Amino acid sequence: MMNYESIKSDLGLSDRRKIAKKRWLILAKVLNGSSCEETADSTVSIRRFHSFGLLSQQSLKNDIWDTDKDSTWYLYTCQDIPGFSMHIRHLSGGITAERLNGFNNTGNVCVWPSEEVMTYYCMQHVQDFKGLRICELGGGMTCLAGVALGVCSEAAHVELTDGNEESIKNLQSIISNNTFDNTTISTRLLRWGSEKVEIELQSSFDIVICADCLFFDEGRVDLVQMFFDLLKPGGEALIFAPSRNKTFHQFAEIVLLQ
Repeated sequence: MMNYESIKSDLGLSDRRKIAKKRWLILAKVLNGSSCEETADSTVSIRRFHSFGLLSQQSLKNDIWDTDKDSTWYLYTCQDIPGFSMHIRHLSGGITAERLNGFNNTGNVCVWPSEEVMTYYCMQHVQDFKGLRICELGGGMTCLAGVALGVCSEAAHVELTDGNEESIKNLQSIISNNTFDNTTISTRLLRWGSEKVEIELQSSFDIVICADCLFFDEGRVDLVQMFFDLLKPGGEALIFAPSRNKTFHQFAEIVLLQ
């Protein structure tokens, strides 16, 4: 797979300026109300890889589902997990200036490949989660893996978290439209940083799962501390992320220093 840095190194100064200009035009169109899909250009957009095809999606458009211009409901299934299904609400690709000013909004853009892979892995190892308390950290608008575990793993409890208010509202709707049998499931706003973890969450989880949350340099140390704060003694962290300019390795080095 060709990454952004390898593409950039092959371009001359003139080409890079043209691409930069196109990106500013895309941003201007989006802020004027166009969706990300309408303005996407494969020659200037970094996010080219959309899916590994591990999960199947079917759009649900009828009177039962509150699909509108701001969201669409999907039925998720997996051909390798017979009988598995869950209802997931995707927010639209539109971005406003107000949304850009909010807390990290990357999780409201799409389901990123790392989340898809983590979801598939969790479903292939559901026996490892049975009877345990699970937290998905920074799960964006869908917390796809956490919802899947709530549906099929017989976990004792699943906590879905993100640092963006829009994500939490969307997750509340997703919880209301799925069946979790004996697994309790809830969602809350949770940000790593200067604020201390709420008392009821400290040392509360057997497993914390997280996908593609390692890329912000300024938040990496706080994220490591969040894992330690949430996990019970002997607990496990399950993290999926691309290397992305060695950010994964930098995260691992911080963990080893704890």
